[in-house]
Amino acid sequence: MQKALKIFSALLFALIALVAVLFFSNSGSEKMVDVVLYFAYILLALSAILALVLPLPLLLQYPKKIKKMLLTIVLVIIVCATGYFLASGAPIEGLMIETPPSAQTLKLTDTALIITYLMLGASILVIIGGSIKSIIQNRK
Repeated sequence: MQKALKIFSALLFALIALVAVLFFSNSGSEKMVDVVLYFAYILLALSAILALVLPLPLLLQYPKKIKKMLLTIVLVIIVCATGYFLASGAPIEGLMIETPPSAQTLKLTDTALIITYLMLGASILVIIGGSIKSIIQNRK
């Protein structure tokens, strides 16, 4: 398993390096921007699928962890839904572009930004909370 993971990592790294070299050698081409975006979509889909599939053997081995995984999935759905419902989707005032994006594109962009802000805030709170917890535990 470790050997297969190393081979997969090496192939993925080589593919990323190839796309990067092709992009910077043809940076003026709109086609290369599309290639890089589609490559990013493929990597995003692959990571999402692997994040859902790889824990399955462990869950079958330890069924008590299913509740923890489901709670995590529910929390991710809540954060995404919160970001979507808080997103306005309004265009930026004073921005002059030839073809403005659709309202749905603006809404999804706002959603991604809000989710990023929520996760940043949560990570800062967890870091501070962990520090406070370790200080309290070390006092005893």
